[in-house]
Amino acid sequence: MRFVISAPNSTNGLTFTQYWSKMEPMKFPGGYYKYSNIQNFPGSAKMSGTLITLYPGGLRELHWHTEIEWAIVLNGTCRATVVEAGVGYSETWDYGIGDVWYFRSNEGHMVQGLADGCTYLAGYTSGEFDDLTAPGVSSSLSLIPAEAAGQALGVSAAAVSASIAPNTNTFMPLGPVPNTTLEEFSRSLAGGSPALPVLQTHRIQLNNLARKVDTAGGWFKIADSTNFPISTGFTGALVYFAPGGMRQYHWHTTVNEWQFVINGTLEAGVNIGPGKYEQSYLGAGDAGYAPVQSTHYLRAVGNAGAWVVLQFDGSPLTTIQLPDFLSQVPKQIVATSLNTSLAFTDLINYKSIGMVPPVNSSTSKAAT
Repeated sequence: MRFVISAPNSTNGLTFTQYWSKMEPMKFPGGYYKYSNIQNFPGSAKMSGTLITLYPGGLRELHWHTEIEWAIVLNGTCRATVVEAGVGYSETWDYGIGDVWYFRSNEGHMVQGLADGCTYLAGYTSGEFDDLTAPGVSSSLSLIPAEAAGQALGVSAAAVSASIAPNTNTFMPLGPVPNTTLEEFSRSLAGGSPALPVLQTHRIQLNNLARKVDTAGGWFKIADSTNFPISTGFTGALVYFAPGGMRQYHWHTTVNEWQFVINGTLEAGVNIGPGKYEQSYLGAGDAGYAPVQSTHYLRAVGNAGAWVVLQFDGSPLTTIQLPDFLSQVPKQIVATSLNTSLAFTDLINYKSIGMVPPVNSSTSKAAT
């Protein structure tokens, strides 16, 4: 079965494509919020995402969740703090375009827009997750009796009742625009003592990484546990597609793939078994998904290239590229499997190229 969408304007009828760009974000005092999970993207069974824009001073409030969070800043700058288990262990960084954070399960964290605000894309290790439902300090303290909250905070119940509105979830409030350096921030912690150092940093800067693959078809940079040791449960990649370039037809042995298009237009193909193939076109702001074991590809269409963020719910990344698979058996096995001729197998390029250059009809081999 083959599905081809030539003029996408909704998410209806497709399994592995979400025209996320068509969905309006939710508005809060501190910024905008858009989520993608199985409620609005049923095919994305194991992963979810959020796109958050914070105004200057906009705060994704102090919160935590069981799902691992891997996020990349797409625009602007923000400050993020993560608190590890124990007493006093935390890390704070200012993040710019291309910077990534990784927060492990249930580590407390916050993100605040700096003077120019910021937009970041976050991925999570659950298809059901919605960040709006994550526990935070405002909901946690406003739901319990004032006497209990007061005892926990060392203040009177009357002070709690006068200061914290009941049943509150601030989620994304607007605060003063930060005007402190990181050093000044670290000296002004509410507890009065500097943070204890963490063993592994939660930040990596993709712009400083070498390109893992770099061909005429495009390039990509990967952050996984091999170069970002704390990231044991998630992998992320920033991918550039040259005009006509293709992410090689491949599959992953242990991870699912969630895709977000920053700009450009891509043809996306996902095959999950005999007769089960979906093809669509993704534009800026749209999302795609390729479940573990599915063969899939992305290909830039038109005269422009494309930029994409790929996220995977495991680390390190495990991939088998189709040409490499074919290269590991004699050509007769290839011909028999494909029900084709040996002459055709002589035309195949068995070199496994992660980013395939555009087709050049003058150099492509043809059957005779």
